[in-house]
Amino acid sequence: MASGRAHNDGSHDQKGSEVLDFTIHNVDSAPEGSRDLLKGMENNLGFIPNLAATISNSPVALQGFIALLSGLRSTTLTPVEREVVGLTVSRENRSPYSMAAHSTFATAAGAAPEVVAALRAGEILLDERLQILHAFTKEVIRRRGSVTDDDLAALAKAGYSEENVLEVVTQVAYTTLSNLVANVADVPIDGAFEPQAWTPTAA
Repeated sequence: MASGRAHNDGSHDQKGSEVLDFTIHNVDSAPEGSRDLLKGMENNLGFIPNLAATISNSPVALQGFIALLSGLRSTTLTPVEREVVGLTVSRENRSPYSMAAHSTFATAAGAAPEVVAALRAGEILLDERLQILHAFTKEVIRRRGSVTDDDLAALAKAGYSEENVLEVVTQVAYTTLSNLVANVADVPIDGAFEPQAWTPTAA
């Protein structure tokens, strides 16, 4: 497991260090306001991902993270489409943790290996509809939401609705939150995601 700013409870050295370390909590060590949320996640997934365990240092942050995650479970986007957005955003934000996690989720959702490989490499998708979604997501990130009429027209032509667009933006927000926390805290990749480890190319 890679070392970083996020550490298992009690494992980091605070001797006069002015650098903030982030505890990777479990249900017992987490702040009281985070314990039930972590317990629910553990019951649903069978384990607590290091990202959620790190976010649990702030009950407010964890509540927001889980609220977005829960809401997105009822999205009109397919599971594969959600992961296309998740991988696109994570690559734009150069987040190794989230790239490994979303590659794992995409594969579990039934995404074709060539789709996952192209998203990890930043290449064009051969599936035209998914490519339009991928391209639109990149524009949302790069233009900070100020997409063009042509961007929206391409989505509409591919069969996406206004509801879909708003859910893409919500997925972008959720994934960006995950990316930024993972990058700020240098969260180590969970064993479940390690087979999909990813390293950003030079800028």
